[in-house]
Amino acid sequence: MTQKRIFMTGSSGCIGHYIADKLIKETKHELFLLVRNPAKIKFDPDYRPGIHILHADFQDIEQFEDLLKTVNIVIHTAAIWGGMPEVFDINVAKTLRLFSLVDNQVCEQILYFSTASILDHDLKPLEAAKQIGTDYIKAKYDCLTQLPRLDIAPKITVLFPTLVFGGDETKPYSHISAVKKRAKLTHFMASFNPAEIW
Repeated sequence: MTQKRIFMTGSSGCIGHYIADKLIKETKHELFLLVRNPAKIKFDPDYRPGIHILHADFQDIEQFEDLLKTVNIVIHTAAIWGGMPEVFDINVAKTLRLFSLVDNQVCEQILYFSTASILDHDLKPLEAAKQIGTDYIKAKYDCLTQLPRLDIAPKITVLFPTLVFGGDETKPYSHISAVKKRAKLTHFMASFNPAEIW
């Protein structure tokens, strides 16, 4: 297998951790892993040569313009969930900017993680998502509908996860797994009667 140069965002998140861990342990590809907070990394960045931790905020993606012109694959998992003014900037504007910074002659593929919440039962963009969805859903819908305008569009593979479970001592918990963990604790606390012990 030819060695590739892979740039990945969201490397310290749940999905990003699983991907980074696989790429680190099972390939020899040169990896450029963008992380906002290196303290959240649970994989070993010194496991082998060719692993570069890029400590930066995705908001400042332009600082990697020269590097992005040299990568063969982009894996974009970073996102902001909602409740913040940056939701549309990060999930739409900066995402489109990232994809426009790669060199179409060098980049072979972009893997973009979106959400199944923006698709209808025929796997087409759900019009209602842009009107009644959360800011996160609206932003993901907006980005999806703008992808065809990009020169690199034919090389973009959009992934639409439904429910993401994951996390353990070596990987961060997904939002659903974290809620599930808390729900079990809440259930335990709700069903626990201290008087039964005495």
